[in-house]
Amino acid sequence: MESIKDMNIFDFDEDFQRNKENSIQDLLKDKVIQDILTKYHQDRSIIDHNWAEFLDYQEDSHQCLNCHSLDDCHKTTKGMKQFMEIADDQIHMTLTPCVFGKELLERQKILSHILMRNVSEKLVLVTPEDIKRLSTTDENAVKKIYSYILDPKEYGFYIQGKPRIGKSTLAGFLIRNLAKNGYSCGYIHFPTFLLDLKNSFGEYGNDNNMESLRTLDYLVIDDLGGENVTPWSRDEVLSSIITYRIQNQKPTFYTSEYGKEELMKIYTLRIKDARDKIKVERLLQSIFTSSLPMVLKG
Repeated sequence: MESIKDMNIFDFDEDFQRNKENSIQDLLKDKVIQDILTKYHQDRSIIDHNWAEFLDYQEDSHQCLNCHSLDDCHKTTKGMKQFMEIADDQIHMTLTPCVFGKELLERQKILSHILMRNVSEKLVLVTPEDIKRLSTTDENAVKKIYSYILDPKEYGFYIQGKPRIGKSTLAGFLIRNLAKNGYSCGYIHFPTFLLDLKNSFGEYGNDNNMESLRTLDYLVIDDLGGENVTPWSRDEVLSSIITYRIQNQKPTFYTSEYGKEELMKIYTLRIKDARDKIKVERLLQSIFTSSLPMVLKG
């Protein structure tokens, strides 16, 4: 059966032929089209036989000309552009990611390895440019972070500093790059995690969340000491997670406003109870013997 194109049903429509000719002349003047013809050593004849394909390619390419980010992209296939190849006088069209599309795919790949988080995407997608804007002036701390990314260890970091100095951002940069390298990662704001965990009792997924935190290759516990401390949160959640991770060589990173002595006071619930004191000492020993201290200045 002949195709509509082969039947040449428009050949005797003068208006159609005139419009087609004008369109082809416009195509020949278009730099996008000129570049394609030059690249593949083609002339007008290829457009005569593939007019619709060249129109489609021109329209798609023009949508990308003034695009500065994915927010500017109004295509159905956001972040993708048409790629034209010509071989043996045949047109081959494929979809390929643009510069911003590649960034989107990279973000999606990174997020696919961050299996547990209760923070924004922005916090686990921290870029080197974000690091440069940090309020901390501790270049040595930043160097340690970069060194760890290049050569991951079996220990974590205890990142301490005043509010809004960049503790969480540094931790996010760590997790972004470890996830980028294919490790399974997690980032939890601990006070919020405890609230969500408490509210999820009796619901499916509660035990799974705890198990995930124990087994992830790398985990950030953000804002340690900022939670409402109870025997349950300290012993059954925090200590349980940390103990399992240490026993299985799973590094954990912590961020906190508090030093060891301050945490001792925060996690001690019964001052005169010797057993309670021992529990706190064991917890803090686990944290500080499995992570290097990093006090941020700013």
